Amino acid sequence: MKASPSAGYFVRYRYARRGGDSRAGASIRPCNVFQRCGNDLSTQAVGPKILWIKKHEPEVYAQTARFLTATSYLVYRLTGKFKVDHYTAGAGFTPFYDCQQHAWYPEFCKDIVEIDQLPEIGWTTDIAGVITDEAAQLTGLSRGTPVIIGTSDAAAEAVSVGVVKPGQMMLMYGSTAFFIEVTNEPIQDSRLWSAPYLFPDTYALLGGMSTTGAITRWMRDQFAVDLVKAEQYSGKHAFESLMGEAVHIPPGSEGMVTLPYFSGERTPIQDPMASGVVFGLTLAHTRGHLFRSILEGVGYGINHHLEVMKEIGAMPSELVAVGGGTKNELWLQIVSDIAAEVQKVPKVTIGASYGDAFLAAVGSGHLQPGILSEWVQYDHEVTPNRLEHQKYMPYYSVFKDLYQSTKSLMHRMYELRKN
Repeated sequence: MKASPSAGYFVRYRYARRGGDSRAGASIRPCNVFQRCGNDLSTQAVGPKILWIKKHEPEVYAQTARFLTATSYLVYRLTGKFKVDHYTAGAGFTPFYDCQQHAWYPEFCKDIVEIDQLPEIGWTTDIAGVITDEAAQLTGLSRGTPVIIGTSDAAAEAVSVGVVKPGQMMLMYGSTAFFIEVTNEPIQDSRLWSAPYLFPDTYALLGGMSTTGAITRWMRDQFAVDLVKAEQYSGKHAFESLMGEAVHIPPGSEGMVTLPYFSGERTPIQDPMASGVVFGLTLAHTRGHLFRSILEGVGYGINHHLEVMKEIGAMPSELVAVGGGTKNELWLQIVSDIAAEVQKVPKVTIGASYGDAFLAAVGSGHLQPGILSEWVQYDHEVTPNRLEHQKYMPYYSVFKDLYQSTKSLMHRMYELRKN
């Protein structure tokens, strides 16, 4: 049985093309990938996914003209042009993207894909083309309207809350967690990801956790069905009830630590075979303890990222919290207390669409990038409690040791699940 590719975010635009080389990329050495691309191969990398198709679905590969992201596919449908931005290419298209030259690297492409199968690279706010007659008929947009190259959803969301200056970092609380810190020079570390940012001479340091909000939903759906049913007649949201059960439990959940690796983990451990662990569970613990421990586990994971950033001299000067998780004040406070960092919460968090609109205005010459920070207003700041921070630190130490102590067992269990 052939293995399936890792979860990815590219789509294939297919039509007949000339045959290609079927070699399997043996000339690419992992030690050279990080040096040339600024990122190691990981579950996020597009290159291995294309190679999987080439090896396991050769008939599909033979008919594939371009490998595109969802964004670049939409740009193609609107304009007829194949384009991708430097941020997306640098962050995801490892090992094809040369971070030194800001271009596709022929040496690492040749055994996997032909360069003409990849979209052209440009800056996010560059004009990719204009609305074609066909696109105008399909969408109702005016023919000839300029279309920018655009970017990924997370980067657009960072822009939407004013994260455009070096030192600022978006901390996105969604189904997963995602971090984008803007830097004025490339900063590379194998535990994180790096890429050019959205504008020339700007860069980004990136991180992502596989399951954050997804674990809280799992908790609700599996262990709080009664609270979900109660919503219908009480009007009180199940998550609000869960927070009520967890809010009075002290830091550390009275001796419980959760590793939030419920679907493997991305940065900083880069381990798709990692799994979730609830450690220290006793008969004295309740549902509220488990919920709080999950929130704390995510907080420990966020702090792990910040610790790495501090270690490599890239600690952000400003954290901006966005996403659905910001509605959970308990969660925000837990994270600030664990990390001993202030989080700013914007008044308006429409999301990526707002950032996309701003980027389109920049690309069409109506706005300058720096003006966005003047528009963003903050609803409030979450300030850390230093005493609570000290209480969390022994548990954070257990958190880090727990992964190292169970890593080999996680990998054995991963293999057992496959069988």
